[in-house]
Amino acid sequence: MKLPVYLRLLLLLTLIGCAWLFWQDEPAPPDHAAAPVTATPAPTGPAPAAIAETPLAKIDLFPVQTWTPPPAPAPVVNTAPTPPALPFTVSAQWRYENQANIVVLSGNGKQYTLCNRCSVPGRIVPGKMLDAHYRLDKLTDTAVVLTYLPLKQVSTLRLDKH
Repeated sequence: MKLPVYLRLLLLLTLIGCAWLFWQDEPAPPDHAAAPVTATPAPTGPAPAAIAETPLAKIDLFPVQTWTPPPAPAPVVNTAPTPPALPFTVSAQWRYENQANIVVLSGNGKQYTLCNRCSVPGRIVPGKMLDAHYRLDKLTDTAVVLTYLPLKQVSTLRLDKH
């Protein structure tokens, strides 16, 4: 492909201009330090606080990238809440002349008399509350079954059989 004369001349002038700028752009020797400027410019108005206070931060335009997947999140362990330890202990139990078993529980500074069918004053029968949190569900010869009502969790207190 043959270029016209005016394009060849223009390319030659561009090449000469680039070479001249290359040779003229030499760094100044270190012994020729520029004299510091002593004149201070007059303030034209209050400078914006955001520009005056924030230093120039180095911005990484090309951050490191990876193709590996992020680590899996830690599994969340959802443990069911547990009721407090059963605050009751068996203080006494008796049976009189083939009647139903009567059990006395101690706990929370009180004594509770439990029976299925008895005429003891202040007795607690199945279905009634022992205190604000426990309900007597079942009374047998071998166990007392209580329900912790805030969590609706059943606890069993074993009885000695003599």
